[in-house]
Amino acid sequence: CAPYQQGPMGASRRPLCTQSTPFAGIEYGIKPSQNARPPPYIGGEEEDSDLHFVFLEGATGVGKANVTWKLEKLGYKAHVEGFIGFCEKHAQYSPTSAVMALKWSNRLLTVIEFAKEDAKNGLLKDGLVFFDRSFLSPVAYSRGLPVDGMMLEVMKEIRERNSASVVLCRSDPYAVTQRVSGRLFDAKNKEKEIREALGEDSEAYRMEVAERYDEMEKEGLFDAILDTSSSKLAVASLLHSLGVESSILEQE
Repeated sequence: CAPYQQGPMGASRRPLCTQSTPFAGIEYGIKPSQNARPPPYIGGEEEDSDLHFVFLEGATGVGKANVTWKLEKLGYKAHVEGFIGFCEKHAQYSPTSAVMALKWSNRLLTVIEFAKEDAKNGLLKDGLVFFDRSFLSPVAYSRGLPVDGMMLEVMKEIRERNSASVVLCRSDPYAVTQRVSGRLFDAKNKEKEIREALGEDSEAYRMEVAERYDEMEKEGLFDAILDTSSSKLAVASLLHSLGVESSILEQE
């Protein structure tokens, strides 16, 4: 595992160790991205040395929400995207509009700032905060909106000033199809309308988004790749890579 990367302000970027597994006989649940090119770490004047953000990224249905839910059950601070509910709350705007992209991004920035306060008050388990999605999501789902440059810069600046890892989640294609189909089948009318407007019912669009994530991985925007086919194994692998051992495999 690489040592902590020291910033000029005295804070350190927490390493993500992906060279071993938390259990014998199983292939790597998480592996380093061979293309990873994280921005230089600067740190902040009053950063908490233990605080570390973990952004989980990936296309719809790969299992990010399941992973964050399990992390929350283990006592970790986890922010679930909840974009569908967010769209229902702001129904006057199209789910694919620039306004919704901006509102969602602003909310994510607010959650990050609140998490810093929680860290100062000693409210975070192991100093970790997990996010279902990051500022790279608007890039993957831009649909022609001119947001790429701004969101990429925001993500870069967040990483320069905060200890953070960005993890790309990938899952078995069959599991992805089952998750997406199940959501559409269980959705009430309004929720289903939003999901369809977002293209969740289109396999072609889902593949297009997955290809965008592959392109971003090749561009070096992710530190590691996490197999989320099994959320339980994914959580154990992720925590192990962060230097935390978990008893999740013993739970129901």
